[in-house]
Amino acid sequence: MADLTFTVTTYDAAGADVRHLMLVATNSSAKKCDVANYPEVTLGAAERPAPVKESTRDDEAVTLAPGEKAYAGVLATGGHMDTYSVKSMTVGLGSPGGETEPEAPVKVKMPVTSFEADDGQRVTYWAGTEGLAMRPVTQS
Repeated sequence: MADLTFTVTTYDAAGADVRHLMLVATNSSAKKCDVANYPEVTLGAAERPAPVKESTRDDEAVTLAPGEKAYAGVLATGGHMDTYSVKSMTVGLGSPGGETEPEAPVKVKMPVTSFEADDGQRVTYWAGTEGLAMRPVTQS
């Protein structure tokens, strides 16, 4: 994770309630790096990371040259129960295949002071374009 920086933006109309977030990983190193699987996104004080939206599964890693970006969509509220206020977000990358100990999650600067999330939240696999990451969570 030392080779990556993370940003998150809202993906809803200005003034609308936050339901969709776009997570961006940027390769900040001088060499190529891969992002595989999906980010482990934890919204606020959730007990565990948001479940992955399996329909976005891609077994190929996204290879990033220096300065290139990978994208993941986050659906914060899927209309389910157990709504809670979110004021922070952490991102972890886990360990593909479990061969190494996962690195500690990093805190990502939020685009708003707070928003509501619920147990219907989901995250997509990493994608090479904004559209591929966001379409599955904005059309759900």
